[in-house]
Amino acid sequence: MIAHYWNDRPTLVASVLLLAQIGLYYGMPVKEQIPAVSPWSQFPNEFGAWRWASETPIDPEVLAALQPDDYLQRTYVSAQRDALVSFLVVYFRTRRNGRAPHSPQWCLPGSGWKDVSARVVPLAMPGQPNPPAVNEYIVQKGTERLFVVYWYHQGSHAVANDVIAQLYALPEMILHGRTDTALVRIIVPVAGEQTDRARAEAFQFARDVFPLVSQQIH
Repeated sequence: MIAHYWNDRPTLVASVLLLAQIGLYYGMPVKEQIPAVSPWSQFPNEFGAWRWASETPIDPEVLAALQPDDYLQRTYVSAQRDALVSFLVVYFRTRRNGRAPHSPQWCLPGSGWKDVSARVVPLAMPGQPNPPAVNEYIVQKGTERLFVVYWYHQGSHAVANDVIAQLYALPEMILHGRTDTALVRIIVPVAGEQTDRARAEAFQFARDVFPLVSQQIH
């Protein structure tokens, strides 16, 4: 396994860059500017066809492990499509204290969910020729199945990979004086074998919410 790791050129390059970045990250005399991001509790209750349905606090044990500076966990519903969506944003004002989001591909299996499939896909949006890449992730526990879409915001960048998000942190700090980061996660339950319907609902919500999240962070 170790030999395979070192023969994996992309992983090796990313590892070397991250190690170099760590030295610069904590050693540079750049003064970080903590951005004045509005509290996530002020995120819109209604947008597009979606309406606020409920708000759920993160489990205290999970919250203690993550230690985010702010977060939002809500359920939205669309009467038009009879869709129910769980929406989570976990936000950190800086990476320089060592705290950052955890990937759902670590957290969900740790809660008993089993991987069914995972891939990176573009989040196609009208008028955007270079759509951001996001993760499409399906998990199952017993007869329950969830369709998950998630991505990371690293300053002005939206990316699918947490390692890439970390790589963006250094230029963001140098150019803009900020290293704030956020995980955005969308979950839609899959009814029976209706995976395509859950996919359509999750990606419609992602397209509708993406510009609002970007506006909140930027």
